[in-house]
Amino acid sequence: MLNQQVENWLSECRTPNTERQYRIRITNFFKWYNGSVEQFLALTPQEKRNFVLRFQNAPIHKSKNTAGSHVVAILSFLRSVDMPLDLRGKTLRYKMDISSHVFTNGDLQKMFDVADLKDKALLALATSLGWEVSAVLALKRDYVESLIAKAKSEGQSFYYFLSQREKTNAPRLGVLNPLVLEWLPKWFIESDKYPKRNRIANPKRNYGTSDIFDINESAANKIIQRLARRAHIITTGRIRFHKIRAWVMSNLSRAGFNEFQVKFCVGKAIPLEDMTYLNTLQEQIAEKYPAAYQDYLSLQSTVPAKALIAVSKETELMKEENRKLKQQLDEMTANTEKQIAEIRQVLNAVAHGAIKLRGDRASESE
Repeated sequence: MLNQQVENWLSECRTPNTERQYRIRITNFFKWYNGSVEQFLALTPQEKRNFVLRFQNAPIHKSKNTAGSHVVAILSFLRSVDMPLDLRGKTLRYKMDISSHVFTNGDLQKMFDVADLKDKALLALATSLGWEVSAVLALKRDYVESLIAKAKSEGQSFYYFLSQREKTNAPRLGVLNPLVLEWLPKWFIESDKYPKRNRIANPKRNYGTSDIFDINESAANKIIQRLARRAHIITTGRIRFHKIRAWVMSNLSRAGFNEFQVKFCVGKAIPLEDMTYLNTLQEQIAEKYPAAYQDYLSLQSTVPAKALIAVSKETELMKEENRKLKQQLDEMTANTEKQIAEIRQVLNAVAHGAIKLRGDRASESE
């Protein structure tokens, strides 16, 4: 099915893992197309565009992200061996979410400092796993307690466990880091003091989906938003729980994890047919994760929360003062320009008057 042009294009991949992924994606496309590479390349640009967009919307994909990754591979192939495909503004993947705030390490440190016991446990679990909010809330207390007990019995400060992402059925390596092992047991003890909700009284009420925190996805977003306000974080967009997942992935990448190691941590699609590769990858991550955590993922800030908030407030006051000064300067500049324009008008009038006066005197002398 694949010809020499495809093989030459695949040979340009920088790593064997990248080559494997692109081979799978381009093979899936031509299986769906049910034709040869030569036949597809012989089509007109408009026909190629129509086939690519139809493939993107085909029901064979498990998600829009999966479809988008396949389409990007096709576009890369066409750009290399044929010509760039003009999609005329058609969206192939989710639009980049530029309206959401991007968390920094400092943001989460300040949020962790002002959080109560429940919020600390939630932040610790979210930043440890790097999973989507639904997967974090789907964890059962009995299961997490058994993992924590094993970690303590084995004397492990990091405990690793295999999981499977429901959305893609991809395996992923779950991690309970030191923050989780410290704050979740404390939250379990504290939460046992509270009476359980009576769910029979109002069955239509939208109760929490998590038996660890007894919250749903909307409540998780509100907790993160509340902590951001309390920590006086200067936001650049909407505060969303899901951005913690992006924060974890970014930090793992900066810590030296390659693309597929990061994907294995958060449950994105990776090669499933090579179990030897997966087992080796698991060992590599288990060796590297503690060092990466110490460098990038620690939320135990050494700066007191009150000091952080005071500095944040002082920064806001300075920004407000600078804004007022800039406004005053703009007003002074506008007034000065207005006065200069008025002076110019007067000078022009005087000049015109003088010219007219000279003309009148000249006519009189004649």
